[in-house]
Amino acid sequence: MRGRPKIVRLVSEEPKFKVFKPQGIPISELDKVNLTVEELEALKLVDYLDLTQEEAAKLMGISRRTLWNLLTAARKKIVDALLHGKVIYIEGGHYKIRECGECFRYRFRHGKHCREGIE
Repeated sequence: MRGRPKIVRLVSEEPKFKVFKPQGIPISELDKVNLTVEELEALKLVDYLDLTQEEAAKLMGISRRTLWNLLTAARKKIVDALLHGKVIYIEGGHYKIRECGECFRYRFRHGKHCREGIE
């Protein structure tokens, strides 16, 4: 194996919805875009929950550079799917579910991201 081993990225939960597609066209007729679970987590933390990239990276157990790469890839995939009418599958990646104690400080500020649901 070449290079450094990939660090497992921490995510709060498995996605509830895993497929999004344009209305009225069968999936079999559409091209596919694959969004990984950790790319979705990065988007959620930064774009939805308004955490800084530093906070989000720390919460996911990765560097800010890695978080930036996840965000860039995820945004590009989503825009491609929206512009070109592609199916978005949310699957795969290199992640594990974060234990609730690992996000203790962030729950009280942004409770809605924690799977414990503390608001």
